[in-house]
Amino acid sequence: MMQKKPTLACLSLLYCYVFSHSTFASEYQSETAKHAPEPSSPNFAKAAAVNKKPNDAEAESDLIWKGVTSSFDVPFEDWSKSRSEDDSWLKGLSGNLGLGHPLLQTQAANVPANATSGPANNNTIGTLSLKYVVLGNWFVSGTLYYYIDKEQQQPWNPDFTYVFGYSDWRPYTFSLLYSNYGGNRFNGTDEQPVTNFNQGTWALGWKFPITKPFVDWLTFTDDGAIGCQVDFNYTPEYFDLASTSYKNGHKTLSLGCKYSIYGNWYVNGTAFYYFDRSQRQPWNPDFTYGFGYFDWHPGTFTLQYNNYSGNRWNPSDRGEDTGRFKDGSLTLAYSFSF
Repeated sequence: MMQKKPTLACLSLLYCYVFSHSTFASEYQSETAKHAPEPSSPNFAKAAAVNKKPNDAEAESDLIWKGVTSSFDVPFEDWSKSRSEDDSWLKGLSGNLGLGHPLLQTQAANVPANATSGPANNNTIGTLSLKYVVLGNWFVSGTLYYYIDKEQQQPWNPDFTYVFGYSDWRPYTFSLLYSNYGGNRFNGTDEQPVTNFNQGTWALGWKFPITKPFVDWLTFTDDGAIGCQVDFNYTPEYFDLASTSYKNGHKTLSLGCKYSIYGNWYVNGTAFYYFDRSQRQPWNPDFTYGFGYFDWHPGTFTLQYNNYSGNRWNPSDRGEDTGRFKDGSLTLAYSFSF
């Protein structure tokens, strides 16, 4: 039982760790070169060119139909071809090395010792992330975490995280992802197992571009492009702060958009709708946002600011010491491939 309400500089369970976002860029991220990890705020760098005939409703409907019907494709023929050509199994492997640092140091929260989700504390983190494309747009990925100050690692701060599922970078396609950013441990115990699979999140999403004439109204650069994604997110089991217990069926709807300003420079944001407002924890945001420079090419660096803390539309509703600009984090990452 908790003695008092914790001091909070909180992150959403879905977004607890900055690196999981920038590291596991889907092919959609890679191709657009400006998409920054999940639920995500997609961007279509090619969106401006996709809608070559903005007044042609039939052409646009064809694009939508093609995206919808091609979703979840399993191209076994590509797998057979690659094996016949004796391609190395490393061909589908990529990743990055990252270093992240929260802008503000806060007090550790007073929560049960076995809690695997909760507010964030200040701790510079090094990461190694790897993604392997199994077949087509089906993939599995994982991130290893190293905490510079190991004494500040909380039960909900993971040794590793993992994501798997289907995600296509093309517009009008569906995605289905499972992500687990909870307090996973290499050396599990009865109180804190290696992983709690039920505390991960399933997300069913659909990507779409903002097309003409609307994109012209919303952008101020010639290269400006905006892509969005709507997601239904479901977490089977989650930690409820008010009752200091675990409950079932955390559900949200999210809408994320990303504006590619020029080159690899971008700004993004995601808004959340809680089907049951009582499920919203102090660290669960009404919205998240970020900006920076993102380059997917191997051998390049990325620098981002992200704020996944308990942001509120009404600032007076924020949890103590959360939802402010200084509650965000900076991330520097270096990408590579095999």
